Amino acid sequence: MRNLNQERGQNISHGAILQNVLLYNWTTSTMADFPVTNGVQTLVPPPEGYVVDFENPQQQKVLEHYLIFGILGPLAFIALLQRYYTKIFLSKGLQVDDAFMCLAWISSVVTQALLIEAIRIKTLCSHAWEIPLEDFKTYALIAYVAAAVFMLCNGFTKLSLLTFYLHLTPQGRFRIATWFMIVIVGLYTVIITGMLLFHCDPVRKAFDITVIGGSCIDVGILYIATAVSNIVTDVILFVMPIPMVLKLHMGRGQKIGALIVFGIGSVTVTTSCIRLVYLLPVLKTTDLTWEAAPANIWSFLEANLFIICGSMPTLRKFFRHFAPRLMGGDSTSDPSYARKYAGQPRSADGLSRSRKQRNQYEAFDDNEMQTFSSSNRDKDNNILGDTHVTVDAGSQSGVEPDNHSEKAILQTKSFTVQYD
Repeated sequence: MRNLNQERGQNISHGAILQNVLLYNWTTSTMADFPVTNGVQTLVPPPEGYVVDFENPQQQKVLEHYLIFGILGPLAFIALLQRYYTKIFLSKGLQVDDAFMCLAWISSVVTQALLIEAIRIKTLCSHAWEIPLEDFKTYALIAYVAAAVFMLCNGFTKLSLLTFYLHLTPQGRFRIATWFMIVIVGLYTVIITGMLLFHCDPVRKAFDITVIGGSCIDVGILYIATAVSNIVTDVILFVMPIPMVLKLHMGRGQKIGALIVFGIGSVTVTTSCIRLVYLLPVLKTTDLTWEAAPANIWSFLEANLFIICGSMPTLRKFFRHFAPRLMGGDSTSDPSYARKYAGQPRSADGLSRSRKQRNQYEAFDDNEMQTFSSSNRDKDNNILGDTHVTVDAGSQSGVEPDNHSEKAILQTKSFTVQYD
């Protein structure tokens, strides 16, 4: 009996794992195969000398889970409401990226609520040998559903960010790269979610430990590789807009501000790396519900940070509307910045190039991050004063008409720029 239980535990530990949620590949077994402790069947037997208490089992990291869900959960919801208010009333209205963010928030709440329920019934965060078999069956079903939903949360968040990128600039290369990443993220989200739901035959075997017969693929290593790929894509999504921001015609302070917004969004890379570190030992344990608790904490953090960080680009416009003094000025409203560009002579060709580059990023100004580059145009005009441009076409005084050149259109222009 002991050898059979050890074998079952080894099979479980190498079962399907995604992020913080464990899925299981069970050995063929009957109810009689499971050990009995104090008249109660459990998944695995307790260590020798351990006093089992089914009413008050030993648990770890319970308070941390409740605090994160109780504090960051509402903050994520407030951040989402702020995003929607800004988009609807202060910008151009809701767009595709907002729909993806809403789906991500729903997935985040569902994932955390399911795992909080697992903690409430004293399964997750408890030792496997202090969980009655019937309760463990409930936990297995919760874990099965939560794994797929968390994967959807991850995918929806990235798709929200990528579709937001499409509004930043009409640049061909950037848009092509963005669409490429949309396809990649969409495909692997669908594939991994499908594998989580259908990795066993029959499907019920993935969450019902009493199912006899059938088979499951061992996808533990695949999901670790998937966690790594998620980290890589997070880094790519952070790096993608940096060259575009650096080329924008705005002050250094504003560029730094824009990069900070994208940088804060990349904090999920850190949480993903830490969670991966905690997941690796789980692959080798038979006490799954206990060892998964530390990794779950980082998954809770990441699920909420997905929403909070994804809603940050609209924060500046939101506060500029409700608390303009709190935001203060920016670098383009700085007089030295204005004098720097106002005092420089600009040729017609230079004006054309500047206008072309400016128009190239006008979409950046029109989205919710427009305050980084153009929200203070009125302030700039107050600093620079009214501009009067006089254009004289024709022969310039003192210049002989050219009657010797090949017949062509000859035109000389003089520009007079006055700052009042």
